[in-house]
Amino acid sequence: MWGKLIGYFFLSIVKFLFTPSAMFLDPTEDYSFLTIVLTTSSGAAVGVFVIYSFGKRLFKYLSMRAKRRGAKVFSASRRRIVRIKNKYGIFGLMLISGLISVPITSLIASKYFNHKKETPFLITLAFFAWSILLTGVHFIFKNAVNAG
Repeated sequence: MWGKLIGYFFLSIVKFLFTPSAMFLDPTEDYSFLTIVLTTSSGAAVGVFVIYSFGKRLFKYLSMRAKRRGAKVFSASRRRIVRIKNKYGIFGLMLISGLISVPITSLIASKYFNHKKETPFLITLAFFAWSILLTGVHFIFKNAVNAG
C-alpha cells in the first residue's frame, strides 16, 4: 500500500488532474476520501515548491542573459499573455491550475507572480481545493451509482 501511495504522490506532481481518478479506480485498493486528498495535495505541494523555486532561478538566469543580448522583443503572444495575466491575476491561475498541471502552473507563477511572497502558498491552496473537488466528484458519482 505504501509503495502505491508514494507512486500516486509523485504522479500527482506530473499528472495532477488524473491522479485522484487513478486512486479512486484502483482495483486493488479502496482509498478513503481523506487518503486521496492528502496524497494528491501533498504531492502537488511538493511539486509546486520545487518547480516554483527552480522556475524563479531559471527565469532570473534567462532575464540576465537577455539583458546582455539587447532589447526585448514583444511579440503578439507575449502581449496576449501579459494581458491575460493583468486581467485575471494569480486568482485566475489558481482557478485553472488543476487543469494545466503542477509543473506548468508553477512555472507560470514563478515567471509572472514571483514578486509576491504568498504565490507558492496560494498555488498549493488551489491544488488542495482541486484535490477536494476532483475526489468529491468521484465519491458523489460512486454513491449515486450505488444508490441507483
